[in-house]
Amino acid sequence: MKIIIPSHRRAATITTHRLLKNFAVCVPESQADEYRAVDGLGSAEVVTHPDSIIGLTPKLNWMLANLMDDEGIVFLDDDLAYLCRCFTTPEEAATRKITDPETIEAIIRQTYDLAASAGAFYFGWETSEATIRYYSGLEPFKLTGYINGCAKGFRRGHGLRYDERIVAKDDYDIACANALRHRICFRDTRYAFCQKATFTGAGGLSHYRNSETENRDVEILRQKYGDVIQVGKQVGATTPVP
Repeated sequence: MKIIIPSHRRAATITTHRLLKNFAVCVPESQADEYRAVDGLGSAEVVTHPDSIIGLTPKLNWMLANLMDDEGIVFLDDDLAYLCRCFTTPEEAATRKITDPETIEAIIRQTYDLAASAGAFYFGWETSEATIRYYSGLEPFKLTGYINGCAKGFRRGHGLRYDERIVAKDDYDIACANALRHRICFRDTRYAFCQKATFTGAGGLSHYRNSETENRDVEILRQKYGDVIQVGKQVGATTPVP
């Protein structure tokens, strides 16, 4: 199973590589030297895709087609800060954040193995650290629902493909596509990968995402999946019904 960090114009701000030992970074050919010069990335594999691959969804499809090994692949956003234990009590807050690469990679492997045992082809973790308030211990794993696109995995044989018309809401689209094809996903609700502040940093999707693309993404999702897509009060806030 390969762990890949897709990145674009964030050589100066990438953080996820600090949480891993065995991984590759996938960037456009023209940016490879910038990333190879990043402290901590010297020994990592920097995989390049053609500069003609523009936008996140085409890039995700390219990686699914070209980088998956015999087991599968995991994609982690380039701005992750830590892995959170969602099952901790307030008294255990000091041990909530995980930054040790060996521990994180062991958890990723365990989630993959559990997904394989359950027969799920699409897997991931909780959507955010905020879910701590809802964790009861009664549902450490779930087989339906939305997986945050910042950290997700595919087992070989998944047969899924991202809709390249969609600019940013790719995680909602692939969650629905997986539900249609496989019925179940695998969510390890004991953990959540946590990002730095989103929608604020340069690079990544900031070059392509705006209010117009957000609204257009929602319309495409609603055309494809109908009432399963619900739009909240905040413009562009999209929630697929579990």
